[in-house]
Amino acid sequence: MGLFLACAFIASMTFRIGILASLLLTLSACPAPQPRAPGGGPSGSGGGGVQPNACGKIDSSDVGRKAYAFLTASAELDRSSIELEETVHKACARMAEALEIATDGDTATLCDRVNVELHDSLEVSVSQEQRLVTRTEPAVCSTQLDFAAGVVAECEAKVQADVSVRCQGQCGATCNGACDGTCSATAADGSCAGTCSGVCQGSCSGSCQGGANVDASAECKASAEVRASVRTTCTEPKVVVVTENVTVVDASRLDRAVKAIEVGMPVLLQAAAKAKVVAGAFVYWSKTAVSLAGASGELFSDLGSKSVCVGLQLAAAVAASAQISARIDVSIQVSAKVSASAGAQ
Repeated sequence: MGLFLACAFIASMTFRIGILASLLLTLSACPAPQPRAPGGGPSGSGGGGVQPNACGKIDSSDVGRKAYAFLTASAELDRSSIELEETVHKACARMAEALEIATDGDTATLCDRVNVELHDSLEVSVSQEQRLVTRTEPAVCSTQLDFAAGVVAECEAKVQADVSVRCQGQCGATCNGACDGTCSATAADGSCAGTCSGVCQGSCSGSCQGGANVDASAECKASAEVRASVRTTCTEPKVVVVTENVTVVDASRLDRAVKAIEVGMPVLLQAAAKAKVVAGAFVYWSKTAVSLAGASGELFSDLGSKSVCVGLQLAAAVAASAQISARIDVSIQVSAKVSASAGAQ
């Protein structure tokens, strides 16, 4: 299920979760977590809807430990999505300043304004048979699989070495197992035991150029994959505007456009690269959030008097999911639009 289908699934559950939250609120002294508008300063009022510690200590049992792990990951995902969108907003603001246009508006409004001005500036400032080209060197992202394994080990109270974590992407270290691509070294049984230039289907020791794929219970899997993804680091891409074989007809406007590309586009590409990794973890997390928020039986009976408060926190995670999705989406879409306008290759 893709990101947009996951969001549609969440939307279909909104009414049910709203009833659950209202009912729980009438039964509990816990204050209701307030959902936030997407994007903090750029688009609304920041995060803070999910508060893992609001219900006191709940991780003394297996069920409570998994619920706490999930809420912790949910809060980190909310904050990370805000930070991603804020990074994109600031990059668009710098580009707007370089283009000498207004810098106000939320992220989507501001970045759309930048995109239109950049496209128009490059259209009218040069005369050529082929479009001016912006050459880019893609960002390289690294996710620490050992961290994901550690999250699962703590969540399920097991030894980290017993946790199975695979790389959803290119293994940046040693791939042990099947390699869909070329492997630099092989084991006696013919399996990969070196660097995999492709997709490592076995275990990947060290960094992974993609997301983590964890074998664990739903709560622990979602928690580990989300927490690993929000800690993913991506290099800043190199961006070079090629102006050869073009006739400049408006040098000042071209200079403004080139400056805008140089000050903003590397950051946009870097943010989009990380957002794509986070988006991959978001899909499973969102499905798990809906499932947990609508659950009864073991989850709530195990938590006793704190079950109502935990239920409110899970409902808050579902309520925040649409906003988290919107922030991730704008972080990816802005980069794609600006890259197209800049003639990126």
